[in-house]
Amino acid sequence: MVDVSPKASGALWEETTHRHLHISDRVRCNGWTGNRGEASVVERFGSVLRGLRETARLTQEQLAEKAGLSTNAISALERGERMRPYPHTVNALAAALGLDPVQQEALRALVPRRAAKAPAASDVPAASSAPGLPVPRQLTAVPGDFTGRIGDLARLRNLTQNLIAIDGTAGVGKTTLALVWARELRERFPDGQLYANLRGYDPGKPADSGDVLDGFLRALDVPAAKIPPKRDDRAALFRSLTDGKRMLVLLDNASSAEQVRPLLPGALTCSVIVTSRTALTGLAAAKVSVDLLPLDEAVAFLRAIVGTERADAEPEAVVEMARLCARLPLALRLAGQRAASRPRLRLAEVAAELAGQASRLTPLSSNGDRCTNVRTVFSWSCDALPAAQARMFRLLGVHPGPDIGTHAAAALAGTSPTAAAGLLDGLVDAHLIEHVGRDRFASHDLLKAYAREQAATDPEGPAARRRLVGFYLHTAAAADHLLHPGRGRALVDGAAGPEHPLVFDSFDAALAWCEAERPCLTAIAELAAELGLDAAWQLPNNLWSFYFMRKHWADGTAAHQVGLDAARSDGARARMLNGLAVAFAAQRRFDEAIGHFHRAGELFRAAGDRWGEGSTLANLGDTYLGLGRFTESADHSARALAVVREYSNPYIEGVALGNLGEAYLGLHAYDTARAYFLRVLSLCREIDHRHGEGLTLSHLGAACAGLGRHGEALGNLTRALELGRESGDRQSEAVTLVRLADVHDALGNTEAARGFRESAAGIFETLGDPRAAELRMPA
Repeated sequence: MVDVSPKASGALWEETTHRHLHISDRVRCNGWTGNRGEASVVERFGSVLRGLRETARLTQEQLAEKAGLSTNAISALERGERMRPYPHTVNALAAALGLDPVQQEALRALVPRRAAKAPAASDVPAASSAPGLPVPRQLTAVPGDFTGRIGDLARLRNLTQNLIAIDGTAGVGKTTLALVWARELRERFPDGQLYANLRGYDPGKPADSGDVLDGFLRALDVPAAKIPPKRDDRAALFRSLTDGKRMLVLLDNASSAEQVRPLLPGALTCSVIVTSRTALTGLAAAKVSVDLLPLDEAVAFLRAIVGTERADAEPEAVVEMARLCARLPLALRLAGQRAASRPRLRLAEVAAELAGQASRLTPLSSNGDRCTNVRTVFSWSCDALPAAQARMFRLLGVHPGPDIGTHAAAALAGTSPTAAAGLLDGLVDAHLIEHVGRDRFASHDLLKAYAREQAATDPEGPAARRRLVGFYLHTAAAADHLLHPGRGRALVDGAAGPEHPLVFDSFDAALAWCEAERPCLTAIAELAAELGLDAAWQLPNNLWSFYFMRKHWADGTAAHQVGLDAARSDGARARMLNGLAVAFAAQRRFDEAIGHFHRAGELFRAAGDRWGEGSTLANLGDTYLGLGRFTESADHSARALAVVREYSNPYIEGVALGNLGEAYLGLHAYDTARAYFLRVLSLCREIDHRHGEGLTLSHLGAACAGLGRHGEALGNLTRALELGRESGDRQSEAVTLVRLADVHDALGNTEAARGFRESAAGIFETLGDPRAAELRMPA
């Protein structure tokens, strides 16, 4: 994490900004010219911002932390997908990038001020979001071959309710219709659009409403530490944040009204679109049932895919294909793609082939769907694939998550990532899967169900499952080594490693992989449990640092519970209990946490695992700190220290010593606290734990201040502030600023103290921390 100095950023600035400055000059002269002009300027601002960030070797997340914004805001700015940034947002970005005054002014010049005359309120609704907050724009793209649905769109346009439920059979095009309509509406919702696939009919588990709310709250800039652990509390916070806002929420593929209700905003200014295979009668929503395409629209859909010249030559064959595909968009797309990929084949032959296979296959689902030939089309599409691609498609049915990355697919197929990428691209070309992000692939739930059905009878299935579990286990261990190098507790003896391991070249790469895979990690642990593998508990163990660092407590709790249920030894159960207890403590479920810690300690002792016993005692010490029970914290931390010294682990020793220091700091025994912090500081430097060094220096500064050693305190706190900013730990940065303000107050530097305190309040405000209001209260 390196700031961009004026010298380092000069070359990039010359390249990226000077060629755009004349644009901002022209806009300043002509005034703000509406959405098209805004889009042009914002796109150029995003291009410059991205170049500066990459030169600074900062990830979007790191820049967001340094600037006090969210990762979503940075991402949207760089893509040019959000409204013109506010001046103080530009200033924060310039400061975070380390630009000199001239460059800061040039960056500001790329974003002209709005002209005095604004568009009429009736034309463009004003966003009600607070300045600087991100405006989520999560709607996915509409397929390029969308056509028809004229009557359905007309019905939707005539509705006035703010809760709309679209139902229809699988593959009928509910999601595409909802997206088309939502994109028509988005200008009426300037505070943002949220999207969630509720996976109501996926072969795996439907999305948990609490997890969906977690994603929504993060998109609305709620810090992870401030997201409530319980679903109902998250729902209440979501309703509070959306109150008075103009937002659109698209809930796709819902299984029931019960799944949807917690996700509904409370404000009438917001609108919600829900899609489901069933009529959600439990919702007080306007209902729109989507039927199969009318024959003329189904024919038009096929004509758009195979080409008008070819369709005009065989109009009867096109009609027959539409009929055999049950006028279902998903089947029509696959059948049309098959014909388009064989330009020399007559369409009549395509129709005859489909008709000939229909009698040999039963419908894909038995829940009354009218798409009797859908399974035929799926089979037909797969039969046309090269053998290696067909095998990859079948094996993708083994994967339990909503999407998959190239390396995981390579492990499934027992091939190289390069070969897997080629096979996946072929499946994309065949419209059997789709790109859903960088190096991520997914398929329609019907196709996923079909792939899973094929995998169930594939003799390769069991081996593929073991390869998949082994990939996740070993890759999570590799990520843990980078995320938490001093921990040393990753385990990989629960399954064989991949032939082509995924190698991370940085902390950011490891963290990004964990985030991308998060929706399926618990399901992989469950798969390991089904196979009777120790990976069922070793995988959550290897992911502990990720869950802790990113505050994904719901995921961590679920994964550790799977591991606990599958664990067969005392040591394994102890690790899972310890992980669960940490999650409970972080959610302030202290009674549960303490109970789990005590049980974990008993099991560690029974297993003869002194490392685990020491770790649990240290965690208990930290939990008592959170309760303000400093004497008990000191007692458990001292016991942890005694155990840890039986073996060599500077990290756990540092945790125990740090807990002791904080306990004595809370007891106002400043000299004793200072001595402990000095020992922790030495350990942090020994293992190059710079984040820990920064935290310790901040505590050390507080102890020195308590002793009246203000010069020493200022030196420690100033260095702590530098390291806190380097690591992107905004909360510790704010705490250090408060401590600096206290020292300056004690020295009589009231103006400096006021500045530090205001800076801290600004950070706390960004984090949603109530200490912001406390700092701004009059003395």
